[in-house]
Amino acid sequence: MTSVDSHTAVPQLAAQRALYRGQASSIPALPGGKAVWLPLALELVKQVGDGRVVDLDTNAELSFDIGRIEPRQGGAAPKLTPATWREYYSFLRGLRLVESTAGKVHLTAAGLELQSNPTPERLSVILADRTRFFAEVLAIIAEEALTVDEVDDLLQARYGQSWRSKGNTRSRMDWQEVLGLIEAKGNRRWQITPAGRTLLDGRTIVTPEAFGDEPERVVEIPEPPAEVAALLADLDALNRAHESRSTYNIWVPSPPSKPNKVENLRIIINAVFEKIERDELFTFICQTFELKRSSVASMLPFMRASGILVEVGRGVFEATPAARAWVESGDDLNFIRILHANMRFVGEMIRAVENDATRNAVYAEAALFGLNIDKSRWIAGFLLNTGLIEESRYGSLRATPRGSALAAELPLADMPTTQGAPGSEVVVSRVVEEGQSPNLRETLVRLSREPHAGGEGSGRAFEKAVRDTFLALGFEARAVGGAGDTDVLVRWRDKDGVQSTAIIEAKSRASGSVTHTDVSDVAIETHKNRHRASLVAVVGPGFNGDTIKDMAAQKSWALLDAERLGTLADVSIEFGLRPCEVGRMFQVPNGLSDLEDLIADRQRELDVTSFLLAKLAEEASESGEAISARDISRDGRRTDLAPSVDEVVVAIDALLQMQIGALRLVDVADDPKFATYVLGDASAGAGQLRALAGAIERGVASVGRSGSVG
Repeated sequence: MTSVDSHTAVPQLAAQRALYRGQASSIPALPGGKAVWLPLALELVKQVGDGRVVDLDTNAELSFDIGRIEPRQGGAAPKLTPATWREYYSFLRGLRLVESTAGKVHLTAAGLELQSNPTPERLSVILADRTRFFAEVLAIIAEEALTVDEVDDLLQARYGQSWRSKGNTRSRMDWQEVLGLIEAKGNRRWQITPAGRTLLDGRTIVTPEAFGDEPERVVEIPEPPAEVAALLADLDALNRAHESRSTYNIWVPSPPSKPNKVENLRIIINAVFEKIERDELFTFICQTFELKRSSVASMLPFMRASGILVEVGRGVFEATPAARAWVESGDDLNFIRILHANMRFVGEMIRAVENDATRNAVYAEAALFGLNIDKSRWIAGFLLNTGLIEESRYGSLRATPRGSALAAELPLADMPTTQGAPGSEVVVSRVVEEGQSPNLRETLVRLSREPHAGGEGSGRAFEKAVRDTFLALGFEARAVGGAGDTDVLVRWRDKDGVQSTAIIEAKSRASGSVTHTDVSDVAIETHKNRHRASLVAVVGPGFNGDTIKDMAAQKSWALLDAERLGTLADVSIEFGLRPCEVGRMFQVPNGLSDLEDLIADRQRELDVTSFLLAKLAEEASESGEAISARDISRDGRRTDLAPSVDEVVVAIDALLQMQIGALRLVDVADDPKFATYVLGDASAGAGQLRALAGAIERGVASVGRSGSVG
């Protein structure tokens, strides 16, 4: 293997970086156990070269019997029946052995070379050329016999990788075993073979020095086809073109067996190169991705809004010229170019993460462009699928050199100016959907400083806004007002059915502050007794002076500034907190901090659930093997989240209790930490929950609320 010395360090390091940037981050999954990988890969290449791939939705007819192949130790049993060509296509295309032009699959130059030399040695070279850290893992094993865990630890330490599981290292070593590059030595250790040393001989190995602080060189990317270039030119030329870009809802099939959303869109566009009736298109998508027809219907508007599908007649669809050009080019950069020309915050997201950014920061910037978190996640998924951004660590995104090069050529929208002050202690990225009213925080903050808003009596609009806030939170609430009475009365019941009552003094002040002269402790005590309330809150734009704060502490009043109340209300609704939980804000002195701790705990529970499903999806795509809560917790140690095994078990139990099929139990264990699971139909499960939430909301809305308190 090639080493680095002082005389040739600069050019060699540049060559190493260039090699690394051109490689894929993982080995694409090949259906079946590892015992069948080598003969299957060679057979598939031969059949493509012989022109036997006519219909991607048919099962491949192999020249050997998969069922007769003996499983390898530690490997999953091979699928006894061949998969469809569409399933195999992702693997072949991922290694750049095949490509599709106008719906026809044919071999690339690399595929033709493997067809003429169908040997483990040739496939080993292709994997080493195409995959990051394939040769580097082998080079580590060449130093001494090691276990998978030891190889992974060394790789992480040397290269600073932030892989969330050992699955990446394991998949490389599995292929190395299959190809005869390593062999078992005993005690779970693996050693390099003569074939492995031959592969490394003279090969450029990416060294840790290549990841130093040398300046990045500009990555060259191919020019877009004329049809795609025309879209970008129009976007660049028209003054208001950026405002016309869509913020439509995004939905693309991404079942566990086909997780790459961009590749799935490519499959669909291949099917609409010629005109196709709506029913035929829906049937094709349903059968290809095993979806219900209702799910497919929700996808159609996005495909039109994104500029890849056009309705050419009543119920008749066809790929747009730009989408045809994308598929025929074989370069998914062109899909991102089309998406950027038609939808907001695509290239702008790459710009937002050029210097590494947390997902929350990205979502906050997306909100300025009119996108909510869900839409932002979809766009991030497209950019991750195409290698334009990467997860630098858990919860953070970073542009790749290829992504930065693309962003540099795209006409990007200017950053919108933000409105209002930043949030208080609890920050929530809630974006208003089309047709919805502004969020609670914005309304409360504005009306707390406009005593005569709406032409009503002083402070009346603010009192109603406070009432509406508590109604939205599920409380019984009524705006009382008038001389000699409280402003807002709220009631709720705890989990045991015991009722609590609170009065709220709502003070709207143009000055932005409420002082002790604005409230009367005698009046508040009178209002409290009249309504038999046990709790009191004063709400205003802000509070000035120690006197009112000392008075509130002595009288056990909760002081709530409008921004803090609105922010807590928004996030409480988002997390589905109950009135008995939100009602903690009235408790003095620790109620507010207790509520914020509860919100932080709920956020962490959701983060652990997301991490759990991400790990299951990762294992499904890399090895197809089941993993336990203990494995997931171990893999999470290197992340900022660092979930405990008990937290993972709780998340698993919660998903199982919902009975939505998001994950599937494979092996039962006496200790739940060691039971193993695989990813279920998580997308369908999420759809069930959304549908249920919609049904609940429609039912409540049909009844309406009187706003009165019994």
